[in-house]
Amino acid sequence: MMSPGVAKVKRLFDSSPLLYRTAFGLATFNLDYCEQRLHRGRYPSRFGGLWTDRVDFEDQLRRRLNRGEVAEDQLRSLSSWREQGFLKLDNAVDHRLIDDYLDELETLKARSPSPLYVTSSTLEAPAPFSAEVFAGNSSSRIVDDYFYSESARRLLFHPSITDYLSLFLASEPVLTQSLSFETGSEQAVHQDTAFVRMNAPMKFIGVWIALEDIQPGTGELVYYPGSHLWPDFLFSRYFKHYDSDRDGEAQLHNWLAWIHEQARERSQPLSSFFPKKGDVLLWHPALAHGGAPINNDSGTRRSLVGHYCAKGARPLYHYYKPAQRKGYGRQGCTYTSAYYPPVSAR
Repeated sequence: MMSPGVAKVKRLFDSSPLLYRTAFGLATFNLDYCEQRLHRGRYPSRFGGLWTDRVDFEDQLRRRLNRGEVAEDQLRSLSSWREQGFLKLDNAVDHRLIDDYLDELETLKARSPSPLYVTSSTLEAPAPFSAEVFAGNSSSRIVDDYFYSESARRLLFHPSITDYLSLFLASEPVLTQSLSFETGSEQAVHQDTAFVRMNAPMKFIGVWIALEDIQPGTGELVYYPGSHLWPDFLFSRYFKHYDSDRDGEAQLHNWLAWIHEQARERSQPLSSFFPKKGDVLLWHPALAHGGAPINNDSGTRRSLVGHYCAKGARPLYHYYKPAQRKGYGRQGCTYTSAYYPPVSAR
């Protein structure tokens, strides 16, 4: 709970987007992001992006090929990523690793009390896991279970995933959040840049791991191919991320409607993702995606989602939750969490 003084200051910033923008820029100062902002002409977005977004991509690719940073067999994947905003990896994760994870997750959930936390569209704040809380709220998901689950870390840092993360980010990936779903989210089609808040808002990647064969009607993932190339939508004239206090509900609804308007203008249909167990989808931070309606109440859509930023970038929770800045892991498997208390390195 904020103190009255802090709450008063926040209300002042929320009422003045320009003041908010100035304070936000000072608080989240980042040399790499500043370099991107100074060279806006190199990126379609005013917020910069990944090297794969650059307008001189072909020159960048040739340099990286000459330096041995890109393999010949990655060229097709790079083309798909750049043009479509996502990359599908078939049978990327061994089923035994998935089964180990599901078993360990059930063990963690069964502890009394469970160390895990749940978020949902109907909870005001993260809540300790219980079967009643998980089943009694809409779009429930367990957050950052990798903090306690070694098998979750084995999945989220699987080489088949991290090889591409390192390629697209041009950096060691840092895992900053995960979401474990039992059923579909039914979340409106959105862009993660609004909700997965980073100091470099176009320099992170989402990963979706299928924990079972996904069937139609179970809230499958849907997306607009190529939507990462659409123009920036600005909240309160300046921002890529959404803040409910600063922006209000009307801007959120306008943005969600804008996404579908952009698709209609381009005659871009909504695509669906029906992966098999072990398949993986990587997506660009600006790819418009969501969860389809659930028409099969008895069906599940077990999946594990991770969000990763480039080493050197930061999720915004590192600023307002300084105790959560601590990084864990080793050998290219670094992770942080907004939800769990700092502990000794795992």
